[in-house]
Amino acid sequence: MAHWKNKIIPRYLMVFCFIISMLLLKPSSAWAAEATDTFPRIYDDAELLSTSELSDLNSMCISYGNDAGIGIFILTHNDSSSVDGEIYIENFYDSTLYGNYTDSVILLIDMSRRDMVLEGYGTAETYIHSQRGDSLLQDMKPDLSNGDYAAAFETFIKESKAYMKDTSDPNYSRGYTTATENNDYSKQDSILMNIWLQLGISLAIGAIAVGIMAYNAGGRMTVGGNTYIDQGHSGLIGRRDDYIRTTVTRVRKPQNNNSGGGFHGGTSAGGHSHSTSRGSF
Repeated sequence: MAHWKNKIIPRYLMVFCFIISMLLLKPSSAWAAEATDTFPRIYDDAELLSTSELSDLNSMCISYGNDAGIGIFILTHNDSSSVDGEIYIENFYDSTLYGNYTDSVILLIDMSRRDMVLEGYGTAETYIHSQRGDSLLQDMKPDLSNGDYAAAFETFIKESKAYMKDTSDPNYSRGYTTATENNDYSKQDSILMNIWLQLGISLAIGAIAVGIMAYNAGGRMTVGGNTYIDQGHSGLIGRRDDYIRTTVTRVRKPQNNNSGGGFHGGTSAGGHSHSTSRGSF
């Protein structure tokens, strides 16, 4: 028995270490990608930000966006002859982002019209839908009105990440026909993104996998239910049906809770659907 353990335990310890390294490889890759990502996130044509603010916020877009699994983009312009803000974002997404950052949330600040427009694409369309987008824009409005654009953009970045992690009220239908109550959404980071919790889960999965393999390696019992049955002299000698009980299950009838309003969105010229929120400041 001791000889068997000396051979089998080191082998499964190696397998255990391999499993742990594979489970932890993906976060490490994500951090490496964040450090080398040079795709611009902010297109400040209206020149609202200083050089240092632009650099800091661009890095923040990358970091928070990678953590949330989306691209976070900010556009500004001061062109009174430009197309409407919704079309402006749609054209930007079709020409620049689709295929590279399919899952994205995009904010436009149109200084010529004092408009703010927000659109969510891909998974961002589901979690940063128009009702959440409306709330986000309202949170930004005081800073925009006071000319503190860096603070407003920081709010946009942080809340976009928070909404992507808040699964309490997504818009899965994307049909923009379902109305929900206005909720006070939690903007706390998901506990599942904690690195120590991820490590603990990885260790537990690895330990279970190795334990199952070690258990199955100890040999199998070959004696079954038919081992001691004489098939030539065995047979059914009687049968009886006994009524025990009747079970009745009740299901509540679904109610129509639509109260007007609903979600807002559209489709770009390239055929890509999105959520839409907009306002003035």
